Amino acid sequence: MIIIDSIDNFPKNKDAVVTIGSFDGVHQGHRRVLQQLTQTAKDKGLISVVITFNPHPREVLYNHSDFFLISTFEQKKTLLCSENIDYLLVIPFSVEFAAITSEEFIKDVLISKIGAKAIVMGPNHRFGRNREGDYSSTHELCENNGIEVIKIDEFLLHDIAVRSTQIRKMIAEKRFEEAEELLGHHLFIKKIN
Repeated sequence: MIIIDSIDNFPKNKDAVVTIGSFDGVHQGHRRVLQQLTQTAKDKGLISVVITFNPHPREVLYNHSDFFLISTFEQKKTLLCSENIDYLLVIPFSVEFAAITSEEFIKDVLISKIGAKAIVMGPNHRFGRNREGDYSSTHELCENNGIEVIKIDEFLLHDIAVRSTQIRKMIAEKRFEEAEELLGHHLFIKKIN
């Protein structure tokens, strides 16, 4: 996996399958998205690109004292490296970046800079200013630009939706074994308060 720390440093003339997200913890739901990403890239003869952010958007946009990361950025990179992805594009997240609309992001980043031919989206993924870009709006915009949008269904384990927020809740409640089951790997740290 090649790690790139700026949109401007992404290689030109690449045709790609892309997914976007914070990927905190790189849990089992995330891995379903990443598996679809790499399989689609292989099937279409394209490169696979994961776009993530540093710092986590919630750390920049919201002042929640109870928010914590499941994994550090370095731990997240290590977990993503094990998923056979071609490129990890790390976008520095700021208030200014958060003001970009989902339409601008699709046109200026995904199409112009990365050459996206397909986008893989998780079931609850939203992006762009005020989290306006959901599956419906992204699908419509991408369809008009010849980009396929692949939506992954919610991953359930024992009838529990596997989400970072659910895992954080389990960690905060010291339900570490349950959190690790949803993660599909051991916790790096255990939050103790």
